Amino acid sequence: MSNEHDDTKAGDANDQLEPAGGGDRREVDALGLDNPARRKFLTRTAVGGGAALAGLAAGYGAIEYSVQGRPSKNYPEIDEAIFKPKDQRDVVLTFANSKALNEKHPERNEQYNRLQKKEFDFVAGFRDMYAKPWDNNKPGYTQMDRALQLAGWHPLGVAGSRKSANLQPNTPLHSWDQSDVEEEQYKFDDKQAASDAIKSAARVFGAVKCGIARQDKRWDYDPLYDLETNQELSWEEDFPFKPKSVIVMLTPQDYDCVATAPAWTADGTYGAGYTQMGIQADQMAKFLRAMGYHAVSAGNDLGSSVPYAIMAGLGEGARNGTLIAPLVGPRIRICKVYTDFDFVEYDQPHTWGITDFCLSCGKCAEACPADAIPLPSDKNGGYGFEPSYEFSDEPGYTWNNHHGIKKFYSDAKKCYNFWVENGGGCGACIASCTFNEPDFWHHKFILGITPASPKPLHALMAQMHPAFGYGHTNDPAKAEKFWKTGEGMRVNSSMKNNIGTSNKS
Repeated sequence: MSNEHDDTKAGDANDQLEPAGGGDRREVDALGLDNPARRKFLTRTAVGGGAALAGLAAGYGAIEYSVQGRPSKNYPEIDEAIFKPKDQRDVVLTFANSKALNEKHPERNEQYNRLQKKEFDFVAGFRDMYAKPWDNNKPGYTQMDRALQLAGWHPLGVAGSRKSANLQPNTPLHSWDQSDVEEEQYKFDDKQAASDAIKSAARVFGAVKCGIARQDKRWDYDPLYDLETNQELSWEEDFPFKPKSVIVMLTPQDYDCVATAPAWTADGTYGAGYTQMGIQADQMAKFLRAMGYHAVSAGNDLGSSVPYAIMAGLGEGARNGTLIAPLVGPRIRICKVYTDFDFVEYDQPHTWGITDFCLSCGKCAEACPADAIPLPSDKNGGYGFEPSYEFSDEPGYTWNNHHGIKKFYSDAKKCYNFWVENGGGCGACIASCTFNEPDFWHHKFILGITPASPKPLHALMAQMHPAFGYGHTNDPAKAEKFWKTGEGMRVNSSMKNNIGTSNKS
């Protein structure tokens, strides 16, 4: 509307105004304010509406508060009789990328093949995973999907750090070299200022969440293992300094891309997530070294990322073995920075009722194409100090699990087997998760009321999730839809893409 037109309308209205003090009779008549009964009705409506809005605002404020979570005194629960530090050589991705370890433990392949009634080779599987031919008539498995998959991982490979995803320590992006540590140390006024500065930097580097935990040997791989040289590495003799703190950052992944799981399309955002978390961790480590403190960045290497993220107050452990972070769900990647800087306010574990919710919900287990995740109907609901999934009573079969921690245990070997058969990462457990939803206010509301909801309601909420169109996996239409979500990206009016949720959802 032009200014000229506005001025004309204003002039017309002024011509019809009553003498000073009389008000605008047209507006009074239109509202019916000359009618006492209507005035009373409008007054009550205004008061009632204001009260409703105030109540809604207060309710939403309460939800915002509850989304912060509450401190948890229950994590971690450890059975000291069976707990011991995790040997990195017993992690599936390390084992699958080491010919030497496979030659040392042929019984692992033999036992797996005997129990699963198939022929599978852990090392050959990883080598051949991305060699499967594409099919341009199969949505999610076309040349374009393969191209996205390869492109997501590509920068990490260029940086010489692709194996950091497989727990290889001391890669170029996660170098142990400390020669660039500044001699002068920057001094913060107080610990809170230091924590705030670190988290501000994390946001600039692209992290969606950041927390700080104390270094905890329970979560560090010990001994470490070098895939390149097949050497055992010691924290005391090989690591360049004694770490005191671990900064944990979460990297978001695209909602619509994850929704295509287990198609190759989804692997595009997984690879991009690993690439971004590698860069972010490297930037944070450099930030600390430039302030005069020792720091080494890490992807999956050095320590178990999920418990460190829980200790940093970023989320809770889920049935599928991942971290569920409030408002992002399991749709994240976790990176870490080990540092000797300890003048910080440490975060602590928090609860949002997520692990309790997982006890009633089994959407990820139902969606898992490998049947690698325990169902709620399994022993203890799959939640305990030791694995209780299929074949867990076979001696030696659970070599990959970290026993003695109360959590959900899944069979990562079967999961990895499906990756190989699928020709890329799966992620169906992430896509199907009840907490994996777009950033809409009603999803925040559900998260906020979860801790106060009775367990039977948790099961109902889990059932309602797919009823509203969320969490469906293995759907070719999802892959076709993904390639259309770029529409509107020039403007991106909703700005959802900046946290990994498409504005077309």
